[in-house]
Amino acid sequence: MPDQPRAARRGRPPLAGLPERRRQQIIESAYAVFVDRGYEGTAISDVAAHAGIGQGTVYRYFTSKREILDHVVDFGIEKLVDALQPHTLLSRPTSADELLAGVHGAIDRLYAMLEHEPDFVRLLLVEASAIDRELSDRLFSLELLVSTFVAQELRRGIAAGWIRAGIDPEVTAHAVLTLVVPGLLQEMRGDNTPQARERATAGVLTLLEKALRPRDSTAAGSAS
Repeated sequence: MPDQPRAARRGRPPLAGLPERRRQQIIESAYAVFVDRGYEGTAISDVAAHAGIGQGTVYRYFTSKREILDHVVDFGIEKLVDALQPHTLLSRPTSADELLAGVHGAIDRLYAMLEHEPDFVRLLLVEASAIDRELSDRLFSLELLVSTFVAQELRRGIAAGWIRAGIDPEVTAHAVLTLVVPGLLQEMRGDNTPQARERATAGVLTLLEKALRPRDSTAAGSAS
């Protein structure tokens, strides 16, 4: 007896790219709920409700809340890198003024992001880093990424003569980021104001200018 043709399957065909979109939907919902309630205060059911899907659908893509947090941290780091735009330093500044302007712009973009998402730092730097060593290491890698961009331009400036010779580019780059921390702590407490941000930023830039400029140009600037 000849083979009979198979009956066509009923139902809608799978949508191209649906698994990737669904995973991203869950990650973004988890990010929103973690920021609002904190990691410990969030259940998988909360993430599912925010995403408008069933709890079983979440488990189809992720095995646990901890696994979701891994992806939420990655998502948050991408948002932070997008805000800081460290690659803009690769526009090749040709003077200390241009480098300081780049740092100033990065600080302003960071504050703008934190004003839009005030609980972001608490989630990313406090709750996530308290989970385990792996997450802490990933957050430190973010600091390393940004400081690497800064150190690269400091080395260029030293070679060109517009950054003071004798400074350690790597140590100085890490110090630049450390100087921003007090402002971030104020943001986390929710008591920062535009005036306080401006004052903190001006203080950072003043310290950097005195540390980075060649001594002869600093003296010349003071004399003038």
